[in-house]
Amino acid sequence: MCNAKRVYAMDYKVNWDSGGVFAVPDAAAEALRLASGKALKVLIYMLKYRRLPDDPDEIGVTAEDIDEALSYWSSVGVIYRSGNAPQAKSQPAAHEPVRVLAPKPETAVPAAAIPAAAVPAAPEKEVIRPRKSLLPTEIAERIAESQEIALLFKSAEGSLKRVLTFDDQRTILWIYDHLGMSADIIMMLIAYCCSVGRTNMGYIEKAALDWHEKNIATHEQAENEILLMQRSFTFEAKVQSRLKMQNKLTASQKKYIDEWARMDMSVDLVELAYDKTVDATGKPAFQYMNKILVKWHDNNITDMQSAIEFDERTKPSRGQAPRQVAQGRSTAAEKSAPSFDLSAIMEHARNSKPTV
Repeated sequence: MCNAKRVYAMDYKVNWDSGGVFAVPDAAAEALRLASGKALKVLIYMLKYRRLPDDPDEIGVTAEDIDEALSYWSSVGVIYRSGNAPQAKSQPAAHEPVRVLAPKPETAVPAAAIPAAAVPAAPEKEVIRPRKSLLPTEIAERIAESQEIALLFKSAEGSLKRVLTFDDQRTILWIYDHLGMSADIIMMLIAYCCSVGRTNMGYIEKAALDWHEKNIATHEQAENEILLMQRSFTFEAKVQSRLKMQNKLTASQKKYIDEWARMDMSVDLVELAYDKTVDATGKPAFQYMNKILVKWHDNNITDMQSAIEFDERTKPSRGQAPRQVAQGRSTAAEKSAPSFDLSAIMEHARNSKPTV
């Protein structure tokens, strides 16, 4: 493939008689290489009219595009918030990027296990960078200096099926630097999120924080968590469909359903618990449903017929006996999912080129 640079003849000139002109900061010209076309639209509008457009459609962008443009131009020093005077630039000393890790969740230690004369060691000093404070030039340097970072960005673009934005790159590097998550584990996380249609970087960051809190650091741990997440995601959709829940699930409802999925409950048992809850309370109270399902789980109830028989043995009969239903079991396909092929993800990343 030919990589020769294209030479443009200077046959075009600016028509200075087409109307008024406005100034453009030098910093904007210096930051053009990493600026997106939409970011340029927003900046030109701001420079011309000294404000943001009332309607993003006016310049052919979205509200999210405007937010990202403001973040980019602010990071390179072209714009700043009212009341916050720009600070003088300082040249950072040359050094290898330092990964400042977030603290892992602590495990409580019994007081008896701590010697009385023990003196805690002085904590090691760390220079903590502000969250996601990397500049576009710093990101470009990281890509050039680290094959691992370059490979990580290639893989992310392959999974997301789009070019990474400036904020995408900052978020991924924050997960890598601050959470201390290895590049291959981040690749697996992003690939999973994309497989279930969650390509928003905010969702990916939230999932990364969850993995960090669970101390997920190995391929085996990541694969096991992905299997649980896949089952939970599919299980949630099935529960919502079976219970005919038209409205968006609340955070509390999602949490309960995730717990039921991790208890390996079948959708049939959830539906039976739903029916019993409505019969007893007159409404679909998830807290009441959860008590029923937890009791079944603690007593190794795995199918509907066993649940009905268990309730008949442990509770006095009240009015009409529970309806008999066909036994329902989750299939093996529902309880398992294919393991993520990390080698395929890595191979895709090696054969693509990250966009800077």
